[in-house]
Amino acid sequence: MDKSGLIPIGRFAKLTDLSPRLLRRLDERGLLSPVFVDPDTRYRYYDLGQTRVASLVHLGRQLGLTMDQMADLIEASERGDLRAHLQRHRDGVAARLADLGRLLRLLDQELQSDGPLMTYEIALKEVPALLVMSAPGSVPRTHPHDPWSLERALRRTGAKALVQVARQHVKPAAPTIILYHTDFEIDDEIAFEVCVPVPRRLSGGPGVDCKELPAARVASVTFRGPYDTIWNAHAELHAWIGENGYVAGGPVRELGVVTDEDTDDPREWVTEIAVPLAT
Repeated sequence: MDKSGLIPIGRFAKLTDLSPRLLRRLDERGLLSPVFVDPDTRYRYYDLGQTRVASLVHLGRQLGLTMDQMADLIEASERGDLRAHLQRHRDGVAARLADLGRLLRLLDQELQSDGPLMTYEIALKEVPALLVMSAPGSVPRTHPHDPWSLERALRRTGAKALVQVARQHVKPAAPTIILYHTDFEIDDEIAFEVCVPVPRRLSGGPGVDCKELPAARVASVTFRGPYDTIWNAHAELHAWIGENGYVAGGPVRELGVVTDEDTDDPREWVTEIAVPLAT
């Protein structure tokens, strides 16, 4: 075979910035095979027309792709779908960056305290009965917990209660309370009620009911910061209840003292978590 127009593997490696070792691996995977292999020397030769695929491989390496992902990239280019393929990859990178940002916020939250980390002050107190407009809802429980999918469900459900209150020309009497009817050790979904305190008994509506939250003695903890790690405070509160000989006597209550409606800085959010105790 006339090899005058072919490029030996060494020169092709320099031309494409792909090592001879990687070129051999690509050949083994069928992604970029030489156009000719000398039967006597087993030396590999490429042609200039293969630089397009080599450029895609180089891009894939810069993007941190696996061999399988590089194969998908090359296939997308061959069918004219490269832009859409790269857009999908970009969306995945953006999602991972969002996750890393969440992790960074978690670390900042834990490190901003001058005192011992992951410690909470728990107190006993009496809470009076409260008339509320209640709307129930639920979301599948995820592992690990996704606080933002829960937050979106709470907002959608809470909007029903708020609309019903507004229709009767009444303003909420206090910040919204969330009740959790879930056993977090065994349940596969998070069942909740969004309760809007009201000054007098109102008429209910579809999926909304006016009811009274009973007075209770509660064990209470105040959590400061974004919702990402609020379940740590829940776990600490339940552990404290058991260790001190108490028994939970009702659904967990969450009260947003300072929320995103008050400040855009999650570090300043304040949530009170309370567990009614059995008498």
